[in-house]
Amino acid sequence: MTSVRANRYRARPTDLSAAPGVGELLRRLGLGAFDPDRVTSRTGRNDNWSGTTTTGARVFVKHLGRPADDADVRRRLANTLAFEELMRRADVPEPLGPRCLGWSEEDGLVAFELLASARNGAELADDDAFGEPEARGAGRLLGTLHGLDPTGRVALDPAPAQLPPADELTALSLEAHRTASGAALQAWALLQGDAELVAAIRALGEGDEEAEACPVHGDFRLDQVLFTDGAPRLVDLEELRRGDPARDLGAYAGEWLFRVVTRLPRGAASGDGTVGHGARELSRVRPLIVWFRAGYTAAGRSVGADLATRAAAFAGWHLIDRVLARASRASVLSAVDRAALGIGRTVLLRPAALTTTLGLED
Repeated sequence: MTSVRANRYRARPTDLSAAPGVGELLRRLGLGAFDPDRVTSRTGRNDNWSGTTTTGARVFVKHLGRPADDADVRRRLANTLAFEELMRRADVPEPLGPRCLGWSEEDGLVAFELLASARNGAELADDDAFGEPEARGAGRLLGTLHGLDPTGRVALDPAPAQLPPADELTALSLEAHRTASGAALQAWALLQGDAELVAAIRALGEGDEEAEACPVHGDFRLDQVLFTDGAPRLVDLEELRRGDPARDLGAYAGEWLFRVVTRLPRGAASGDGTVGHGARELSRVRPLIVWFRAGYTAAGRSVGADLATRAAAFAGWHLIDRVLARASRASVLSAVDRAALGIGRTVLLRPAALTTTLGLED
């Protein structure tokens, strides 16, 4: 599996001269200016800049896009700022994310404190350095988020969650089909041809209306938790909304399940025993899910049978979602990705039977 750390930084950040709003935002906030020769950029969907400014401030600036041209940019910016509103109103002992320094709604820019020597959870996992303290910390972090604003004073994104998809389960649009990779088309053909799986995915997406909603990250992955001096911080809250907490719990379990599957021996990935082999491999990382659940409950949240079952189903979906993301960059669907789809299907169709295996119940 490719190391996350190896691809953490882009070789060339977007030229700051092409993004004058960054300098304007930093000056307005009294932070000085970036040195264009020393600024770095991290991988991700958005342009971003990291560095120490002329005033000595360590700053990370993210560009979400042009709000004037894109309703989705306006939505993601509003969600980011809603998280800041949650933090302002919350009585929590430690911040849940890096300190927000300011933003420009006109330019779609948000500036955060750059955490010194921070490493994300995926990097630590790649180095086998994600252990009990990190798992408990991540669980406590999400548990605290889920417990915020129970009376709904802060307005959060009212739009339905974009994932799991709805229309794509029936057919891709002409534009999506035209621009899709060969591997993505293979993956979508497998999904769309499986009526039982399509029904399970649709039911999962509709379950938000039945769950006891709370603030959820909505797009959780291990690389969206930063660890600095042992303290975890959430980042990328652009899909924040009120929804089913099982989304975030299942995404965490699904991250480890995906790592198990992508490390299957070549013969296991191409043979008939993928589910059994994957279950045996999962026993190695299962404690990380158990410790995560302990951290979650320590934050005052409970994980009953219903929540554990929904979380298991979301773990299955997370596996499928990660395959679709990988397939978008490949010409042929690999044996490992086909194995991941098969295991994701099994978990989605039988979540109640797998909660203990996944560490979501004892």
